[in-house]
Amino acid sequence: MKIRAARAADTPALAKLILNLGYPSTADELPPRLMLVEGQGDTVLVAEDDAGQVVGFSALHLMRLFHQRKPLGYITAFVTDPAAQRTGVGRRLLEASEVWARGRGCYRLTVTSAEQRAGAHDFYAAGGYPLTGRRFGKDL
Repeated sequence: MKIRAARAADTPALAKLILNLGYPSTADELPPRLMLVEGQGDTVLVAEDDAGQVVGFSALHLMRLFHQRKPLGYITAFVTDPAAQRTGVGRRLLEASEVWARGRGCYRLTVTSAEQRAGAHDFYAAGGYPLTGRRFGKDL
């Protein structure tokens, strides 16, 4: 398995993976989003299996905060293909995400997970990510 930065050619696989999170996206919509993310200094890391198939991704963002001297690393989307779960793909992707955040001087790496994703919550807790608070949001 290999972890690398996403490329425009990955967008069909990324679109399928995003559906697992409940966010319909087409492969045509994703290249401009990927360019925007990369243009801001953020990244999308992908996990590629031994056959060269993208089986997971982590969307990483760097946030400059008023109340902290160092930036916050933020995983806004993280998913592995259901067929690749419990094979170490997610763990490796999470570790690579931490390397990315440390390399940018982040004081913390945070991930958000929807309330109904109990399996994801267990995964993050096992990876050293305890529940640290609640997030509130309002659709605009």
